[in-house]
Order: sequence, then structure tokens, then C-alpha cells
Amino acid sequence: MLKKILPVSLLAMTIFSSSALANEMKVYQGLGKATNFRTGPGKDSEGTPVYSFNYVDAAVLFDSEGKIINAVVDTLEVSTPNYDGESMPHFSGWPGTEGYNVSDHKTKKVSGKSENTPENLTKEVKEWKTKRERGASYGMNPKNEWDEQMDFFQEKFKGKTVDELELIFTKMYSDVNGRPLKENSKNEKDKEKYSKLTEAEKKEVADITAGATMSIRDSHGDILGAIKNAYDNRVEVIIPTK
Repeated sequence: MLKKILPVSLLAMTIFSSSALANEMKVYQGLGKATNFRTGPGKDSEGTPVYSFNYVDAAVLFDSEGKIINAVVDTLEVSTPNYDGESMPHFSGWPGTEGYNVSDHKTKKVSGKSENTPENLTKEVKEWKTKRERGASYGMNPKNEWDEQMDFFQEKFKGKTVDELELIFTKMYSDVNGRPLKENSKNEKDKEKYSKLTEAEKKEVADITAGATMSIRDSHGDILGAIKNAYDNRVEVIIPTK
């Protein structure tokens, strides 16, 4: 679940607590999204592919220079029912379509076909949870789950523009898997890219990997794309003076 995040209106009032500041500074609110379809993750026990999609949402506050004041990001990931992860939201198909393989979460084996009735599909959709809502059950890393890593990135985003985030991603993230570069990587391309970083950039990469190891743009979702879309959609927040 989201961790004590103020509504945008209250957040804006907190940041600009006096009418004088409100008159001197402008703040912009943007709501962005990014979507992608994925073949995977993996296949089921019968070799049938798993298919999934990611829908990334980003609610972002920007200042007049385009720098991020605050960002809240979440992702809805939905797969076919043959993915054996218990917390993964599923969509089995439209009513009347042929059923898809269903995997048992305990045995990790295909246990049958989905029954694509309106009632079953309505239940599936109602039970969808975002990656934040899935929390520890997401299963990325017991010590540093998706929601915790995303919280870390949101703090790192503050004070930077979209262009600056894109530049950081281009220089300090792997061209192989989109994750932050690591000093001890065994991949030759990553090693070569890391060697070209300045000492300050290497220090920054070490700071990033201390808090998060996932990508902010790969087949799991385009977080940077959602933030850019939020910037493109931004509107000025009018703060009441009384």
C-alpha cells in the first residue's frame, strides 16, 4: 500500500505554506502513464508462453524549471493465468473465448484451462492489485521489494528534470538489462561502460545500487516514460491564498 502520501492539494499547501511563496513560485501537476506488452515471464510446465502487460502510472509535481518536487509511481502488471506466481494479477480472456492454461501456484504445474465466463473474469479483474499493493508478496527481493525500491527512486528523482533523468539513465544504467551499473559486473559491455564513468559518477552509481537494483525502463515497465508523460501533461496548480 502507499506510504502516507499526502493528496496533491495538501502537499502543495505544505510546500507553499505562505501566500508570499505561492505568488513567487509556480508548481505544476502531471499525471503520466506508460504501457508495454511482454512475452513472458517464462513459460508454463507444458511449454505454453506466459504473456503479460505493465501499466505504469506516475503522479508528479514539477517546479517552473521542470524539476521534480515529488513523484509517486505505481505499476499494474497483469499476466495470462499460466504464470505460477500467486500474487500476480491474471486476465484469462474475454467471455466466450477458449480457456488458457492455468498453473497451480503450489505445484508450478498446469492444472487445467480457464473458464472464461463473465462471472469468473469479473472476479479476476476485481482482484487485480498494483505492485505497491502486492508489497512483499511481489517476490522481487525479501530485503528490498519493488515498492521499497520505487520509494528510493522517487527520492532520487527529486530536484531533477526529465532530461537529467534520461541522461543519468543513458550514462549510469546497463544497455544490456536496463539496471544500474555495478562495479563488479561480469558482463563485458557493462564493464566497459562502467570504466568510462568519472569518479563522481561511480560514486553516484554505488549510491543508487545501495538502494535499488531494478531497472526504471525495461520489459517490466517504462517508469521514465511515465514520468516524461506526466511532464508533457502538466498543468499549473492554483493554490488558494486564503
